Amino acid sequence: MRIFTAEIKRLLKTRSVLILILAALLLAPALAYFPASFETWTYRDDSGQEVTVKGRDALLKEAENQGQFQGKITEEKLLAALQRWKDFAAGYEGGLPDGIYDERVTASDYCEKVSNVGGILNRMCEAWADPKTGIAPGRDDLTEEQATGFYSQCRQHIKDLIYLEGGGESARTDSAVQQALALYDRVEMPFTYEPGVTPDAIEYVGIYVFLLVLICTFILVPVFASDCQTQADQILKCARDGRRRLAVSRILAGLLLVGVLYLICMALFLLLLNASFDFKGLDTSLQLLVSVSVFLPLTVGQLELLIGVAGFVTLLATAAFTLFLSGRMKTVASASIAAFAFLILPMVVYMALSGNIGKWLRCLLPAGGVGLINSFTYAAMDTGFAYLGNTAIWLPYLMMGAAAVEFILFAVLAGVSWCRRGK
Repeated sequence: MRIFTAEIKRLLKTRSVLILILAALLLAPALAYFPASFETWTYRDDSGQEVTVKGRDALLKEAENQGQFQGKITEEKLLAALQRWKDFAAGYEGGLPDGIYDERVTASDYCEKVSNVGGILNRMCEAWADPKTGIAPGRDDLTEEQATGFYSQCRQHIKDLIYLEGGGESARTDSAVQQALALYDRVEMPFTYEPGVTPDAIEYVGIYVFLLVLICTFILVPVFASDCQTQADQILKCARDGRRRLAVSRILAGLLLVGVLYLICMALFLLLLNASFDFKGLDTSLQLLVSVSVFLPLTVGQLELLIGVAGFVTLLATAAFTLFLSGRMKTVASASIAAFAFLILPMVVYMALSGNIGKWLRCLLPAGGVGLINSFTYAAMDTGFAYLGNTAIWLPYLMMGAAAVEFILFAVLAGVSWCRRGK
């Protein structure tokens, strides 16, 4: 315990560590501010002039305008949403074959008349996409029968989409469909929509997770490498507790520091992010806010927590691997370069290899759960599977399973590597 306490104090007295901790804390309010600031709302004032408001004011206007299209989105509300659009389109000569992108549609007309049904109509169009091409029908092409059959069609759309992406029906795509539908059976229907939160908010949770893991990686890089660089390790290992006990203490101290930092920063970020919107919006179904093809049976708020937990698991795996590299490299610079390279490697693999091998490779890397569009955040809202023979494995399962194993593996290897080095 004495050595462990000394290692904690050593880390907290290091200037670079303090700077990185401060950066992690400052990023929380900075990133939490952006998603809400992107929102805009346009209306006409008493003089007939268009006025555009942004940020929190825009969100309040949107909530006021939502009307009956919130709460449980029943078949009656689906029909009402479709009828509202048809009435809106009928006010233009020839209708609106290009939808809201028709140059005759003003921003204020869209916001005040049909923006409150836009998301619902988008999900209906998505559910009735052509199973062979994946192309969704336009809003003008939707029928009342499609509106009343929306919820039953969602399950069929999942099957069609997985078969389309997997190259048709086969034993392995059947396995993927079975897993997806098993999760989709647990999705609460009718879907729920509460105004407030936007898809951007979910994406920013994933971005902040990546930045936290990046910061924590650089905090841990010097844990062993700094002594190797100055050759102080040769002196330390001559002491009675300079090998195994010191190695264990350093590993535990480093993991405790970055673990506590992650939990504090993530809690602060989620609190500020959701406060900038409206906490009520956290009850919205993912299938309405993001896509009907999301088969996770969660609300927006539950997904944010899941991303945070997944990020923590990935952090532990990445931290253990960074400690392993720190014990193997001779300088802090080389350890930093290697750690950063492995942190962004899943993103490189995602862009370079799109097939089954690429999915396995990027998910099995310690940092496979973090990044940008390759991260757990996007995988949890996608229908991507990795295949082993005829067995399908959903990518989030693969990411988290690999990270849990690698955390233990590299934590042990980091200690063993440090103890055996120099013998």
